[in-house]
Amino acid sequence: MTAAVSRGTPLTSREAVAALLSPRSVALVGASADEEKFSGQPLRNLQTAGFPGAVHPVNRRGGGIRGVPALTSVDQLPPGVDVAFVMVPARDCAPTVRALGAAGVGVAVIAVSGFAEVGTAEGAALQEELAAAGRESGVRLVGPNCNGVYNTAVPLPLGYNHTHSQALPPGDIALVSHSGAMLGAFAPLLTRYGHGLSSFVSCGNEVDLRLSDYLEYLLDDEQTAAIALIMDAIEDGAAFRRAAREAKRRGKPLIALKIGNSASGTRATLAHSSRLAGSQATYEAVFAADGVVSVPTLETLAIAACLAAAGRRMTRPGVVATSTSGAGGILLADALTGAGVDLPALAEETVERMRPQAGFAQVINPFDIGAAGASAIADHLRAMATDPGAGALVFYLTPVPTQSWRDALAEGVAAVAAERRELPILLVSASPLGEVEERTLRRAGVPVAASLLDAVAVLRALRPPTPAAEGAEEDAPHAPTSRSPSEPSRSSEPSRSLSEPQSKRLLADLGLAFPPEVTATSHAQARQVAAEIGYPVVLKGAGAAIAHKSEHGLVALDVPDEAALAREYARLDGAGRTLDPDGFEGVVVTPLVPDGVDVVVGVVADPDFGPMVLVGSGGVLSELVRDVALAPAPLDRAAADRLLASTRVDALLTGYRGAPPADRDALVDLLVRVSEVATRLGAEVEAADLNPVRVLRPGNGVRILDALVARRAT
Repeated sequence: MTAAVSRGTPLTSREAVAALLSPRSVALVGASADEEKFSGQPLRNLQTAGFPGAVHPVNRRGGGIRGVPALTSVDQLPPGVDVAFVMVPARDCAPTVRALGAAGVGVAVIAVSGFAEVGTAEGAALQEELAAAGRESGVRLVGPNCNGVYNTAVPLPLGYNHTHSQALPPGDIALVSHSGAMLGAFAPLLTRYGHGLSSFVSCGNEVDLRLSDYLEYLLDDEQTAAIALIMDAIEDGAAFRRAAREAKRRGKPLIALKIGNSASGTRATLAHSSRLAGSQATYEAVFAADGVVSVPTLETLAIAACLAAAGRRMTRPGVVATSTSGAGGILLADALTGAGVDLPALAEETVERMRPQAGFAQVINPFDIGAAGASAIADHLRAMATDPGAGALVFYLTPVPTQSWRDALAEGVAAVAAERRELPILLVSASPLGEVEERTLRRAGVPVAASLLDAVAVLRALRPPTPAAEGAEEDAPHAPTSRSPSEPSRSSEPSRSLSEPQSKRLLADLGLAFPPEVTATSHAQARQVAAEIGYPVVLKGAGAAIAHKSEHGLVALDVPDEAALAREYARLDGAGRTLDPDGFEGVVVTPLVPDGVDVVVGVVADPDFGPMVLVGSGGVLSELVRDVALAPAPLDRAAADRLLASTRVDALLTGYRGAPPADRDALVDLLVRVSEVATRLGAEVEAADLNPVRVLRPGNGVRILDALVARRAT
C-alpha cells in the first residue's frame, strides 16, 4: 500500500509506514557523489539492489551522481515522491522538512544525528524544532538519529549501514530497532540459521513514528512470519501493549531484546517496591503478560526469531537433550537445570524404544548418543523428539571420529526436523561445522549455536508461558512521557514519602483495610489506647522522614503491660523527635497481630507502562531475599493467583516442610484490590509499599501491618 501526499494532508501512521517500506519514488536530500561518505552510499545501494522506483538525488551543487541528474533544491522534486532520505546537517533538517512538505513528500527519514541523543540543550532544541516542522508541514518523520530501512521484497536498501550495500534475499523475519547498527550483525545471523530478513526499520529518536507504529503495520505484512525488536525504551507503553496483545492473538511471534538495563534500571526512592522493580523487571513483566519472547543477546534474538518464524514453538516446558559425549551431556544438564529449564525423565515407552541400540549408554535425559554409533542416531533422535515430555530438543555436538559420522549426525537431525516441524530443535557446536553439515542443517532450518549458554537462553525464553506469566488483558492507565529515547527511563531524584499514618489514610480512602490504630502524641494517650485495645500492643514512631522504622529502632513489638509501654513510649518519642524534628507525628499504638507469613505487596508507577503490582517475600529481609514477581495492573483473580504462584514465598503459604499453611486465598484477593487501587493512584504517587502484609492461618485473612506511599519528586 502506497500513497502520495498533498500539502497539508498528512498520512496516517499505517499509510506512512506502508509508503516508507514500499515507496514508488525516493528523494535523497544531501546526496554526495563521494561514495566514501555516508551520503554517497544510499544511491549506490539502491541502484545495486535494483530498486524499481525513481530516485531523485538532491544536492545544492547539482550535476550528476552515478549517472542520475541531481536537483539543486527540494522544490524541484516532481510530484509523487513518497519518501525522502535526509542527510543534511541537524541544524538544516527542520527547514528541509518544511520544504519537503511543500513539495508534497509524505515521509522523511532523518538519517543524521545531532539531536536530543547528544545530551545538549542545543540538540534538544533542534529535535523540538524538527518535530514541530513535521507537524506543521504534514510530513511524517522517521528518526532522527537513524540509518534507514530495508525491504528485501521490493528491494529497498534505503540507508548507509554496511548491510544496505548487501543484496539480501527475501526472508520472513522483520527487525524493528532503536539501534540501526545492529542490522549489520543480525542479518548475517539469520542467513547462518537458514532464514532471512523481510523488513528492517531503524527507529532512532522517534519524534513522530514510533516502534509501535511499525509493529502494527508488520502484523498485517504477509511476508513477515516473526518480528524481532531491539529496544531501549518505549515511548507509548499502552500502544506497545495493544500491539503485542494483538500479535499474540494472531499468533505472530514477537521476540524482544531489551537493552539499557544497568544504571537506569532502579530508581532512587524510599519505597522497597521501586528498588525491587527496576526497568528490566518491569519490561520482563509486561513481556510475560503480553506474550513477547524476551532474550538477552543479539545471537539469541536471531535464533529465537528463526525458530518462531518456522512455527517451532514449545508447547510444553520440558527439554530433551543429547550429546555425542558423556561430558557434553553433563554440561547440558548443568546449564539447563541451572537456568531453570526442566529436563523431564524419558517416558518408559521411549526408554524401551531406545534401549536395544543404546550400547553402553544409559537411556536417560540427557542421553549420550555418541555411545550408540552413527547408525542409530536418527532412530534415537526420533524417539526423543516424540517423547511425551519433549517441548524442545537440543543436541550438543562434540568432536566425533570421522567426518562421515558428523555428516550422519547432521542428516539425522535434519530428518527429525522435517518430521517434527512444530518442535524447536537446536544444535550446539563450539567447533566449526563441515560444509556438508552446515548446508544440511541450514536447509533443515536447524539453528547452530556456537555457545551452550546461548542455546540455553533461547530454550529458557521459548518455554511456554506458565500460568504466572499470563496477565490481565485490560489496558493499564498510562500517562504519556515526553523524554527523548536517550534520556534515562527512570528518575534519579529521590521521592518524598508520606508517614505511615498519612500513607494508610490515603490507601484506606481508596479501599484498603488496616488494623485499628491511633497515633498518640502523649504517654497518657498511648496508655489509654493500649488499655482499650488490650495488651500486648505494638508501638511505632511515625514521621514523614522515617521511611523504614526498623532500621532506626523505632518499632517495639509485643509490649506486654503499662510499665513496658511507659519505657518504650519514652524511647520512641525521643528517638523520633531527634530523627524527624519537624515532621514527627507521634507514636502509633496498634494491636499485636498473630504470627503468619510476611509478604511485601507493592505498587510502582512505571513511566513507560503505568502501574505495576509487586508481590514477594516481605519484612525487613525483602530487599536481601529479592523474591518478587511483577505484573502490570489491573489483575483479575486468576492473574493474581498466577502472579503469586511465581514467587518462592508461595511455598510458605501452602505449608513448607511441616509449617502451618496460610490464608493464600485472602492474599490473592488483596492483590486484586491493590491492583485496582494502583489504577486509581494519582500521577503524583511514584510507589506504594505494604510491607509487611501478614498472611494468617486459613480463614483468618491478611493484615496490612505497615504502609508507605512515596510521592514523585517535584
